[in-house]
Amino acid sequence: MLFSIGIGQSRPLHYPIRQLIFAMFAVCAALFTSRIPTSWWRYLLPFMYAAAAFLLIGARLVGPEINGANRWLVFGPISFQPSEIGKLVAILWVARWLSTYRRRANEFLRGFLLPVGGLGFICVLVLWGPDFGTTVLIGGAGLLLMYIGGTRPVYLLGTMVSGATVIGGLIWHDEERLSRITSFLNPEKHASGDSYQLMNSLYAFMEGDLTGLGIGQSLQKNAYLPEAHTDFILAILAEELGALGTLSVMALFVAFFLGGMTIAWRSRDPFARLVAFGITLLISLQAAINVGVVTGSMPTKGLPLPFISHGGSNLVIMGAMIGILIRVAYGDPEEDRRTQSVPDSKQWI
Repeated sequence: MLFSIGIGQSRPLHYPIRQLIFAMFAVCAALFTSRIPTSWWRYLLPFMYAAAAFLLIGARLVGPEINGANRWLVFGPISFQPSEIGKLVAILWVARWLSTYRRRANEFLRGFLLPVGGLGFICVLVLWGPDFGTTVLIGGAGLLLMYIGGTRPVYLLGTMVSGATVIGGLIWHDEERLSRITSFLNPEKHASGDSYQLMNSLYAFMEGDLTGLGIGQSLQKNAYLPEAHTDFILAILAEELGALGTLSVMALFVAFFLGGMTIAWRSRDPFARLVAFGITLLISLQAAINVGVVTGSMPTKGLPLPFISHGGSNLVIMGAMIGILIRVAYGDPEEDRRTQSVPDSKQWI
């Protein structure tokens, strides 16, 4: 799709070549993490958490301001978003505590306060960026994982209400983000303003019809959709490949979700099981949010479509997550030997 978007542009190979380079790093990251025993992440977590917090604070204090936010760190020709690392760290944090205290997951301190404290701190640092979309993604995936891990729903409901209240209050006092909400509720009225991207995205879906206009034939990519290569790449795909192409991509994400859930359920190690659940939920939820945004079902969030949108930070971290998921699927011999003597009924309490 990035090659297709480049057709007819002044720099047709800029984005696809960059993405190919990112993809090579993503494959290397997947191969590397697939060789690390899942249990090692328990011991690496404190260092990863500290590094993620340090990088997120650094991005806010010394990172360049892009579109009114400080989400990036730049080192010469290399730039990345620390929030991508925060996604993985948040999942590992919740999995670590709920697997350690799985028999007391319904307790307030061990089953709720400890996991939600670390999760909330990462969310606060990401929100400080500010990055509302990624905050909602990390928080949503983390709370879902806590529910799967056994945390009492009443605690999670209170956290969701509190988080929604805080984010709602921040949006209410931010004219730009508030306008995104109001324009989302009535996009036709704001078609030439805040809903410009959304309306052109919807036009792309309508123009694509069933079979699409053909590769490279998109009209919306010609400056009508400024984020055609990132957040709104699915709209270009729909315009060029039609409903059949779009549904094929949706089928791939559904297959990924079902595969990830199957891997999680088959794992005998509680920590590996929760990590697999968390990675599957996070990637699937990000895909669902992106689809919701480009189809006008959700307000604009600024989240890329996993594995398809242009972006190095997201692709490399997604690759690392896939490697961990593969490792869980193969199993950890040390953990398998430790749990073989324990009856299945005692594996997950």
